[in-house]
Amino acid sequence: MMANAFQSAGDNTLEQMMMTLCTELYEAASQFANKPLFVFPATRWQAADSLTYGELVTRAAAASAVLSEYTSLGQRALLLFPTGAAFWEAFMGCLSTGVIAVPLHVPNLNRNSEQFASLCQDCEPSVLVVDDSVAEVLNKRRDQHPYFDGLPVVTPSQWRNQTAAPRFDAAAQDIAFLQYTSGSTSRPKGVQISHANLLSNLRFICERMQLDAQHDRAVTWLPHYHDMGLVGSYLGAMFARLTSWCIPPEEFVLRPLHWLQLMSDHKVTISGGPDFGYRHCLEKIRDDDLLGLDFSSWRVAFVGAEKVRSETLARFVKRFSGCGFRREAFFPCYGLGEATLMATGGPVDAAPVIKQVSTAALARQQITPPSSPDDETSLSGSGQCFDGSCVLIIDTAGEPLPDEQIGEVCLAGPSVTRGYFQRQDLNAEQFFELSLDGQSHRFLRTGDVGFLSAGELFITGRNSELMIVRGKNLHPEDIEERVCAADAAIAPSGVLVFSTEINGQEELIVSAELQRTAIRQISPETVVAAIRYAVNLSFGVNPAEILLLRPATLPKTTSGKLRRLAFRQSYIDDEISCIYREINS
Repeated sequence: MMANAFQSAGDNTLEQMMMTLCTELYEAASQFANKPLFVFPATRWQAADSLTYGELVTRAAAASAVLSEYTSLGQRALLLFPTGAAFWEAFMGCLSTGVIAVPLHVPNLNRNSEQFASLCQDCEPSVLVVDDSVAEVLNKRRDQHPYFDGLPVVTPSQWRNQTAAPRFDAAAQDIAFLQYTSGSTSRPKGVQISHANLLSNLRFICERMQLDAQHDRAVTWLPHYHDMGLVGSYLGAMFARLTSWCIPPEEFVLRPLHWLQLMSDHKVTISGGPDFGYRHCLEKIRDDDLLGLDFSSWRVAFVGAEKVRSETLARFVKRFSGCGFRREAFFPCYGLGEATLMATGGPVDAAPVIKQVSTAALARQQITPPSSPDDETSLSGSGQCFDGSCVLIIDTAGEPLPDEQIGEVCLAGPSVTRGYFQRQDLNAEQFFELSLDGQSHRFLRTGDVGFLSAGELFITGRNSELMIVRGKNLHPEDIEERVCAADAAIAPSGVLVFSTEINGQEELIVSAELQRTAIRQISPETVVAAIRYAVNLSFGVNPAEILLLRPATLPKTTSGKLRRLAFRQSYIDDEISCIYREINS
């Protein structure tokens, strides 16, 4: 029914109530002042730079002194920075002043963005904190961004030549930052993450991964403005007193080998990312690139943020085991911004839990053994929850479900946040009280669908993306995975499916990007036939339409997630350009 029902939750001692991320950094700097915290190797996107624990305390104090001239406790500061040291000076400067940081990716400032305008209107910032290059572009394009009118702009050049004493204006229950959701399924909304939420989650991550300041080292390519990068990689390294080598996500996309070279060169022990990051390495790295690489020190390869695919894990192990990578290094995990970050994961140094289930039964929201090899779907577990927290699976009536039954995943515990900024309507929908063991607990409805099995959480899809076609409950990710494997001409991570009403009936639409090298070499009819056969065989549904697309056609969020609703609307509006399309008559 549930996993880890609040065992060893721990009391809120006075010391814990006074702790914030700023006091944690100050304590770390008192122990490791000259130890590098973040090292930024030179890339085409950034010059080489680094930041020690002591330097971050000093620069954050100077930044907080400047920021206090423009804003105050509880107000919001919009942070627009590329990967680098300046972002962390600004971020910690905000938090030490009690200003709520709002970290975002740097948008295209040469044109107006409705989504960005809406986000600015939602968080109502009192100051804009940017690096000098962004400030220069913004100054030239002010007319494109009326939502910045009247906002003071603060840049690193204003604080880097100043000194100030460290400040600790925030309390544990104060909001540290707003984490805006990626907008893959709905318009962005800001999750309010307190210092207490943050420290609780960081403790869980460090304990679950058994991080050690003396022996562990990290590498990350994840963006600092998304929860997995911000909390899981950067702040996780800070909390554990590690050194982390950091490259921009753009560098990883262009040169995934750089990530692996850093892993090998520095004997890194902790690194990871979403499933698509591991697939990207499989697709882009050549066999001769592997010569001399050594991953024998890589003991925690976390994987989460999107569906964990057992096939990806198996392929990665097969490809890189010759370089010393171990299957037991994989650390599948599950989380979301509304729970600060990680909700389940591990245990460390254990092989991923893989469960074989019936594809046909899964389509009916049931978990049974497969009846034949053609009826088999492999599901990868996402780890177990931690002491003091709870994972609960509920049915549509809100009643708890036993093991091996699919329902909505709900979470409770100290990492679960207070909800969305200025969105009481959504908070009322997504949070509810439930009495367990005679005590009332506040639960978060995640919108994800899954089940528990012997304490392991398995994610099978999302409520908001569930499609009902011909009476069958279908999850897009399951179909997309099968379509990707249907033909070698289909680009990995280049499939998007959705349903829409056609002639009064809900129908399945499949869209697939082709590999750039395959566009002129294949028969479109053959690829479409392979897709249709795979979907029919696995799910018993015949797609109403199949679209073959050029590479990079599918819209994605800044974190690489498919924007299904946006693409579905483009289809409805007949705005999609195809290489080939086939309508099932």
